[in-house]
This record gives sequence, C-alpha cells and structure tokens, in this order.
Amino acid sequence: MSSHIFHRFVGNPLFQGLSVDDFEHIAERVPFDFHTVAPGHTIVHADDPCEGLICTLSGTVCKEEVSDLRHYSFREFITTNTVIQPERLFGLRPRYSASFLAETEVQYFSVPKREVRDVLFTLTPFHLNYLNLICTTQQLQDSRVWRSLPDSLEGRFLHFLYSRSSRPAGRKELIIDMVALAGELTATRLRVSQMLNDLNDRGLIELRRRHILIPSLETLLQKN
Repeated sequence: MSSHIFHRFVGNPLFQGLSVDDFEHIAERVPFDFHTVAPGHTIVHADDPCEGLICTLSGTVCKEEVSDLRHYSFREFITTNTVIQPERLFGLRPRYSASFLAETEVQYFSVPKREVRDVLFTLTPFHLNYLNLICTTQQLQDSRVWRSLPDSLEGRFLHFLYSRSSRPAGRKELIIDMVALAGELTATRLRVSQMLNDLNDRGLIELRRRHILIPSLETLLQKN
C-alpha cells in the first residue's frame, strides 16, 4: 500500500490505531472500491440496502432526511472524513435511513460487508473503532429522546433542530413551509414567523422561501 493511500486511510475514524503491518494485511485481502462523485450526484439513497461500509476521503457530503409524511426535509453538511451510517450494516433493518449526496466533489471508498466481517473485524483496533462509532451514535440518540420539551417557542424550535441532527454542530438546512413548521412546534403561523425573523435579525439563521439555513448550529444553541 502506497504511503499516500496509507495516510488517507489513517484520517478515517475506523482505521485509526492500525499499524503499517495491519494495512499491508488489509491490502492483501480486502477489495477496496474507490469512487469520485461529482457535485449534486447521489452516493446512496434512503432505503438502499447497506451492503458494506462507505468511507469518505475528501469533499463535503450532504445528508438529507425526509419526514414520514414528506412535509419537510432536513439537511446536514459533513466536511470531515466520515463513515456513512455504519450502524446500518447489521441488525433488523440494514438499510440507509437517509440519502447522502456530494455537495462538492467527493472521493470515497467502499468495503463489502463480507470483508468487514471476515477480515477487518479480526483487527482489534478496527473492531473497537467500529463499536465506538455505533455506540456513540446510539448514546446520542438516547440522550435526545429523554430531553424535556422547552416551554418557549424558540426553545422548541432549537429542540426540533437538535433532535434531528447527527451532531449538534455545523451547517444545517431545513426545507419546510410555515404551516408545517407551526404544526410541528404547536404554535400559530404568525408566532413562528416572528420567532424566525428575530433569529434572522440576530444573524443566527438565514431565511429563504421554504428554506431555513443554519450556518452554525453550535452557535445557535450557545446563544440560547
């Protein structure tokens, strides 16, 4: 394995802690499939079967989830090397719950499920990294479920964003109309509009037609 490829793999959370010998062992036994995706193209669609691990190497990825009734969609933008929903590889429903698209040109590699199970899981650092990723995901989801709903309208809006975020930081985008958002927040359309305009005036969000842009969710959460 070339030093260039080696250093790119080390930046991925699943491959941290592996030795050069481990990488040589992997290179001899695992058929990595490398891809380059142009901006706007889809990496995986929601409900596609998860048949292996997909790990990004460069670029910005947009994760998009759509509500059950298709009243709104929520987008997150991932700029660091990431593993796309590793918790979906096994279990009762091994399918992706969201669509992942290339916001910029994205380079990634994939590993078939069989090689993950039979080769990569034999390497203790990789196995521990994988368990750490899926455990962290589950723990974050559990902590959100038990958070009480705030009394204020602005607090409920922040809770709405926070509970739908993979991580409470970074750029987010909510595509929804005022009537649907008012229903989600159990408030009148007028009060929701006033609350959003106040956040917009404070520079915490940007309002466009049916779009609410959050440049930095962590900044929005810290200001409230």
